Amino acid sequence: MNRSGSYSASTVLSDDTVLRPRTELPPQIQEKCISTNTSFVQEAPDSDEKAKRHDKMWIKVITLLALQGAFFLSTLDNTIISTCLTHIGSDFDEFTLISWVADSYLLTLAAFQPLFSKFNDIFGRKWSLTTAVCFFLVGSLLCGISTSMVMLILCRAITGIGAAGILSAVTVIVYEMAPVEKRGVYQGIISSVYAVAGILGPLIGGAFSDNGSWRWVFYINLPIGGVSLILLLFLLDLPTPKTSFTEKLKRIDYAGGESNAWGSVSVIALIVLSAVLLAVFVVIECKHATDPVLPPHLFRNQSVLAITFLNWILGINYFVTIYFLPIYLQVVKGDTALWSGIHVFIQQVGVAFAAISTGYVIAATGFYRPFIWMGMLFITIGVGLFCLLKTDTPLSEFYGITLLSGFGSGLLFSSTIISLISSVEGEDLSIVSGLGDFSRLIGGSVGIAIANTILNSCLTNLLPSVLPPEYIQPVIKSTLFIHDGLPKQYQAATLKVYADSLGVIWYAVTPLTVLGLIASGFVQSYSITRPGQSNSKQASLDLETEVVNIRPLEH
Repeated sequence: MNRSGSYSASTVLSDDTVLRPRTELPPQIQEKCISTNTSFVQEAPDSDEKAKRHDKMWIKVITLLALQGAFFLSTLDNTIISTCLTHIGSDFDEFTLISWVADSYLLTLAAFQPLFSKFNDIFGRKWSLTTAVCFFLVGSLLCGISTSMVMLILCRAITGIGAAGILSAVTVIVYEMAPVEKRGVYQGIISSVYAVAGILGPLIGGAFSDNGSWRWVFYINLPIGGVSLILLLFLLDLPTPKTSFTEKLKRIDYAGGESNAWGSVSVIALIVLSAVLLAVFVVIECKHATDPVLPPHLFRNQSVLAITFLNWILGINYFVTIYFLPIYLQVVKGDTALWSGIHVFIQQVGVAFAAISTGYVIAATGFYRPFIWMGMLFITIGVGLFCLLKTDTPLSEFYGITLLSGFGSGLLFSSTIISLISSVEGEDLSIVSGLGDFSRLIGGSVGIAIANTILNSCLTNLLPSVLPPEYIQPVIKSTLFIHDGLPKQYQAATLKVYADSLGVIWYAVTPLTVLGLIASGFVQSYSITRPGQSNSKQASLDLETEVVNIRPLEH
C-alpha cells in the first residue's frame, strides 16, 4: 500500500499470487487501516477446505447408498416371496396357512411403524435405524433355517419388526438430508428404490424357487444388510437426544379366519376385545399421554385423514395383486415360479415408471392432487378388469390390465407421501411419514387375509362339485398337486374352479377402490416448499401483499 492509502500496482502475496489494483478506499477507512497497520491480502484458495468438502460429499453419497440398501431389502421382502408361496406351502403341506407368511410380516411391519416413528424422535434416528437393521437380519436368518410353517410365520414377524424401523427411519433421514424444494426429487429416489425392489422381488424369488431353494430369498438379506449396517454405524452422523436413557424410556407411551368361523365365539371375542382396546388407546392418546404416538391434532387435518384412507386402499390393492396374481399364473396358467415373476414384471415396470416420474414432476410443478386422482382412477379400472381373468385369458390382455393397475399404484406411491408431508408442520414429519406406511401396510395385511379367506372358502364350497372327496384336501393344501398328482380328467374343471375363486377376490376389492376414488376428492392442496401452508391461504396472502404494495399514482 502506498502513502495515499491505495493499492500499489503489484503487491506480492506469494510466489504465484499477485494482488491487482482496486478502487481507492474512502479516506476514513484508509486512515483507520494505516493507524492499525492493517494490510489487505487476498487469501489463496484453501486446498484443505476443498479436500474436506470433497470428503464430506463422498461420505454423504456412501451414507445415502447404505440407507437405500437397507430400504431396498425391507421393501424387497414385501414381494420376493410372492412367487415362492406355492413352493413353501407345498413343502410344508400347509398351503391354507400360506397367507400368514405374508401377513405376519406385514402386520408387525404396520404395527411397529408408529412406534419406530416415535423412537426416531426419542432415541435418535441413527440408533433406532441400526437396531431395526439388526432385528431384520436376525429374523431373515431364522426364516432361512425354519423347520415348520409355524416357525417361518413367527420369524417373518420378527423380520417385519426390523423392516418397520428401517422404513420409518430411512424415509425421514433422507427427507431431512434434502433441501425443502428438492424433496420431490429425493422422493423420486426413494420411489425408484421401492420400484426396483418391486420389479426384482418376484423374479429373484421365482429363480430361487425353481433353481435352488426358496430359503435363499431370506439368506440374500444377510450380506447386503450386513454391509449397510457397518456403513451406517461408522458414517451416519446424526444428533442424538441428550437426555438420559431413563428419561427416554419415560417418554414412551406404553399403552399405546381359516381355523374358526367368522361367527365363532373366539373370533367374536377377539373382535370385541380389539374394539375395546382401540377405544382405550384413543382415550389415552387424547387425554393422558404427554407425548402421544399419534398426536390427536393430526386427525383434525382433512388431508391427513383422506390420504391415510387412500393409503389403506392402495395397500389392499397392491399387495393382493402382488401375492395372488402369481398364484393365478402358477396354478391356472401352469407357469413356473420364475415365469410367473416374468409375467408380472410388466406391472412392476408400470409402478416404477409412474412412481419415479411423479416425484420429479411434482417437484417441478408443485401440484400433487391430479396424480392422486389419476392413480385412484387407474387402480379402480384395473381391479375391475381383473374380474375378467379366466383359464383362457390371453397373456396380452393380462399384460394390459396389470400395466394399467401398476401405473395407478406408482402414481399414488409418490403423490400420497408428498401430500402427507406437505400437509403438516415440520415437527410432525416423522409421525405422518410413519402413518402413511402404517395405513398402507395395514391395508395390505387386511387385503391378503380377506383374499386368502375368500379363496379357501370358495375352493371348499366349489371343489366337491367337480372332484371326488379324496382329492379335495390335497388340492387345497398343495397347489403343486393339481398339476403333479391330480388325474388328468379332473384338471380342467379344477382349474376353472380356481380361476372363478380368484375372481371373487377381485369382485370384493373393486367396491373398496371406488370408495378410495371418492375419498381422493377430499385431499386439499398444500405448498410443497412451505409444509403446513395451504395453497389457498398463501394465494390470499400474496394477493393482500400485492394490494398493500400498490403505490398511488402521482398526478
